[in-house]
Amino acid sequence: MPNAKKFLRIIRAFMNALEVHGSTLFLFTIFITMFLQVVLRYLFHKPSPALFEVTQYAFPWGTLLGAACAQRYRDHIRFNILYDKFPKRVRLVIDIIFDIAIVGLFALSMPEVFHQTFWYYILRSEVLDIPWTYLVFCLPLFLILVIIHNLVHIYHAIREIITGIPYQPEAKPWL
Repeated sequence: MPNAKKFLRIIRAFMNALEVHGSTLFLFTIFITMFLQVVLRYLFHKPSPALFEVTQYAFPWGTLLGAACAQRYRDHIRFNILYDKFPKRVRLVIDIIFDIAIVGLFALSMPEVFHQTFWYYILRSEVLDIPWTYLVFCLPLFLILVIIHNLVHIYHAIREIITGIPYQPEAKPWL
């Protein structure tokens, strides 16, 4: 059992590095490259196509890694006026149904997304000459992360229904 806990700790650290720190790094990259674009364009009258391309490619990576992190902590916007009126067990069943639907849809789309992602290897970015596969790999990574998080949520919801013990989620690493 200690090896399982150590393995889970390593996985959690990897997920934090990827989702929390990775999305932060991409957001910071967007900020810096946009700032440098403004400086180069308006002070030196020399726009940089490479910086523009870096900004374009950092945006989906930061967005999708951040969205996966939000799914991990259930921090997405929810319209739950009616949902909050239900008893706890009904809310758990609703969560399980929606999580299973998301896992099913994402798993169903996974083969085609991977096929498209690796097909993009023949295309290259105009300025930096990077294969598009590396640039669009954030989408299959996002699908995998959301599937993992939803499976964890399903497990904890079922456990809470059976045992009645509420799940205490891990602390958010940035708080």
